[in-house]
Amino acid sequence: MNTDQELSDLMVEAYTRQKQGELSLAIQSWNALARHPSSDSELKANAHLNLGHLHQQQGNNDLAHESMANAIAANPNSAEAYFCLAYLAQEKESFEEAIGYFESALDLNKNDAGAYNNLANCYDRLNKNAEAIVNYTKALAIDNKYIAAYYNRGNAYIKIAKEKLAIKDLSKALEIDEDFYQAYYNRGTVYKQLGKDDLAEKDLAKAKSLAQAELEQQE
Repeated sequence: MNTDQELSDLMVEAYTRQKQGELSLAIQSWNALARHPSSDSELKANAHLNLGHLHQQQGNNDLAHESMANAIAANPNSAEAYFCLAYLAQEKESFEEAIGYFESALDLNKNDAGAYNNLANCYDRLNKNAEAIVNYTKALAIDNKYIAAYYNRGNAYIKIAKEKLAIKDLSKALEIDEDFYQAYYNRGTVYKQLGKDDLAEKDLAKAKSLAQAELEQQE
């Protein structure tokens, strides 16, 4: 068997095991591909990326982190690996670390609205409201129907007492999803702060009704 065929067979086996949910066997195949002396940097990076995803599925975040770092070592231009490292850091609430990874990823791929939204979430958790708003706005410049970014930016505006802008964003979120009870609740709270009691009461009642309906569906 020639080398190209051997590498191809390893990749087919890895993807097949992965698709069938045989994660441990898939990990073995990807490891074999990553360690194969004839694997080029692209193949190694791809193998390590898949290993990272599989380790993450198994709850082995330390191994997932190691695999993503190996992917970057093989291919320093792997935006996907940086994104994955960012999400892992965000999950463990290491927000400064996550910000660094998100920014590295976005240097390589500036068209990921979700990454901008998550970068903004990290800034928000660090109470860096201005930076959060800038990045929510970048997410919306890419995807003007991104409901989470409208909702999150609206909440960020609440924190800096820009109530009119908060209402505008929360209202936009509700245009996209009229059953978004959290947006009704937060908008109602802002209306209450502004002394618009009738609007506040209407929104808060709607939020309560939708939340109750969701709980009943889950029972």
